[in-house]
Amino acid sequence: MNKSFLSNKWLGFGISLFNLLYLLLVGVLAIWTFLYEIEFENATTFNIVYITASVLFLALMIISRSQFITRIISMLLLMPVFMLVVFNEANPAIYLPPLIVGVIMFFVCTSSATTKVIMGTIYILMYFVGLVGFMLISTLFGGSAIETRLDASLTDTAIIEQYDMNKIDQLNANSVSPDGKYRYYILDVQDNERGKVIIVVEPNDMDIKYRYFTLVEVGYTSRIAKFATRGVTPDIEWISGNQIRYRFGEGAEWKTSTINIPTEKNYLRFLNIA
Repeated sequence: MNKSFLSNKWLGFGISLFNLLYLLLVGVLAIWTFLYEIEFENATTFNIVYITASVLFLALMIISRSQFITRIISMLLLMPVFMLVVFNEANPAIYLPPLIVGVIMFFVCTSSATTKVIMGTIYILMYFVGLVGFMLISTLFGGSAIETRLDASLTDTAIIEQYDMNKIDQLNANSVSPDGKYRYYILDVQDNERGKVIIVVEPNDMDIKYRYFTLVEVGYTSRIAKFATRGVTPDIEWISGNQIRYRFGEGAEWKTSTINIPTEKNYLRFLNIA
């Protein structure tokens, strides 16, 4: 009875058609992480749902592995996964579930040996040559500096100990301009010299909010101030909607900056190019 049920061609077709949702999910997620940073209301809940969905779709794809649509999905899935790896190299929770699903289905599906050899060769070149090339480009154009945003989520004690984090928290609580159009944040920069502290301003009215997550626009940033030594906690105050004043350390001279956000989005932010 069960064997007959699972071998029903219309059921198999329906399952394989449903599996397209997973390919769509991974593709949309790749596009979102390229264009934005995703902030989830509860990252743990997302990870649980994401992994559960991946396991469920893996089971459905294995059941329908001989269906034409599932074979196509199995051959194409590793393409958007590659983009997830590139855009989220520091966040394996985003790319590992679909990567595991993609690798398993590549070998399990009933596509011809010729198709697997061709697509396998493409993926070997894409992942190994592509990722090595990505790292080289990031090193050449992005530099070797490590930039860390100073906020409540920071766990690196070596950085935390250098700053007045209570003051940083107060600054972050008042980071949005009076008109709500802009917001600032503070970067700690580790490089081969003394490092830097950078104040960055970005739009606050371009995020896309959904019920359980927000797509944060991070492609339009302006680095309004740099201090050539790490560990100095700045003072920052909004003067008006588009003017901000700051100083690095008590007793230092206050300086004023007018906000000038770039008109073109930086699509190469994942290369760590400012």
